[in-house]
Amino acid sequence: MRLLFFIITLFIVQIFTIELSFARPGVPVTHAHNGRIHTHPLPAAGLAHRHRNGAPGTAVRGKIRRKPKVVRQARTRPARTVRQLVLNKGDTRCRPGEADCNVCASNVRQQFKLAATGKIKWQVQPWYFDWPQRYPPYGVRPLDVFDGTPAHPLGIPDKHIQGFVRTNSARFPFAGTHSHKRKGSVFVIGAERGRKQLVTLQQTLSAHPSGAQTLGRYLAFADGGDLVFKDINSPQQKTEIRFKLGQAFFGGGIGLARLNNHRILVISTHPGGQSSAPRYHQFFILETNRGRPVKLTNIGRAPSVVPKQWPKGFKYSENLSVITECGTGNIYTVHTSGDQNGIAAIKGKAYWRLSLLQQYKGKLGLKPVSAFSSPQNLSNCSARASATVFATTQHKLEFYCHGYAKDPDGSRFNVLGPSSRNKDRFYFKVGTL
Repeated sequence: MRLLFFIITLFIVQIFTIELSFARPGVPVTHAHNGRIHTHPLPAAGLAHRHRNGAPGTAVRGKIRRKPKVVRQARTRPARTVRQLVLNKGDTRCRPGEADCNVCASNVRQQFKLAATGKIKWQVQPWYFDWPQRYPPYGVRPLDVFDGTPAHPLGIPDKHIQGFVRTNSARFPFAGTHSHKRKGSVFVIGAERGRKQLVTLQQTLSAHPSGAQTLGRYLAFADGGDLVFKDINSPQQKTEIRFKLGQAFFGGGIGLARLNNHRILVISTHPGGQSSAPRYHQFFILETNRGRPVKLTNIGRAPSVVPKQWPKGFKYSENLSVITECGTGNIYTVHTSGDQNGIAAIKGKAYWRLSLLQQYKGKLGLKPVSAFSSPQNLSNCSARASATVFATTQHKLEFYCHGYAKDPDGSRFNVLGPSSRNKDRFYFKVGTL
C-alpha cells in the first residue's frame, strides 16, 4: 500500500515538474490571473508575471473550460418603405415674387361655379403697338409676325393669337404667342402710367408656337419640339432656357404647378384643334436649381376623357391653365376652346372645362369636374385663339380671353375690329368674380 502511494505521488510530481519546465520565458503556457484563463508566451518573470496592476499568474490544474465564443449578429435594419412620390398636390406656400411658383387660389370649385352661373364681371382692355416699328430685342416688326394672309370669309387671317396670359410681373403684366406663315412670335406687354403697350417682340423657330402659361418669373410655351422658358425679368426678355423633346406635345396647351417637394409638374394636352383624333394629357417633371429650370423628364401620359353628355365643344382644347388650391393643395386644370366654324367662330361660344388632377398607383390623370360656356367674338374675346385663367395674389381666379387677330389692311365688315397701318391696338377681356 505504501509502495502504491509512493508511485502515485512520484507520478504527480513528475507531471508538475514537466509543466514547470515548459513555463519559461518565450514558451506559450496556459495560466490564470485571478481566475481569468488565457494562453500566451511567458515574459521573463515567468508564471508570476502581472498584467499592469492585476494579480500574478498561477498554473492551471484540471480540465480547462473555455467560455463559448459568442458570434454577434449584425443588426438588421427594417427595410425602408419606399414612399410613392406625391405628384397631385401643389405647393400652397408660394409667395408672390418667387422665381418658380404661382400663388394658390381659394375654393377653386366654388369660384368656378360662380363663373358658370354668370357671376363674372367682364371688362374690355386694349394694348397698343405700331405695325412698322422694330421692337427689342432683335428688331422684329409686328408687320413681320402679326400680319396674316386672309384665308377665310370676310378677310379673316389664317394666323392668329395662340396664347395670352397674365404674368406675375407688375412691370410686364401680360404676354402671349402668335402664329405666322413662316415664323411665329412671342410678345411681352408692359404697363406704364396705366397704358399697356408692346415692349418686346421675338420670332420663334416654328411657325406655330403653342399657348403659354407663366410660372414665377418665367413664361413657358412650346416652340416646335422645344419647351421654352423665357425669363420675363431679364433685360429685354432675352434669357431663354430650352428643353428639346424631339416632338410636339402641346397643341392643346401647357400648364405648370410647383409641387410640395419643389419639383415642377408640367401638364400638356395634344393635339389641339377640333379634329376627331383622340386626345392625351402628357406629364413632365421639371427640376430647378434656385428657381432656374435645369432638367425635364417625361413621366407618362393619360387619355383625355370628357363625359358623353357634355356638348362636344368641351372635348377640345386650345389653351390650358393649371391652378393649385389653397389649403388642400389640389391641382386643377382649366382647358379652353371656342367655336371655330362659320358664324359661330365670329360670334359663338367659348368653352371652359375644369378638371382635378388625380394619382393612382403612381399614374396621373385628369378627372372632369365641371364646365361652362360664355360668349366669344373675334374682336376682343376669342377662346378659339386664347382663353386662360390666373390666380391673383388675393387668391382669386381671373378669366382672360383675347381678340383673334389683326389685319393692317382692315377687314371687311370689321369683324376683327378697327385697324390701321400705323398705330394699332389689340383688345382683350378680363373677367373677375
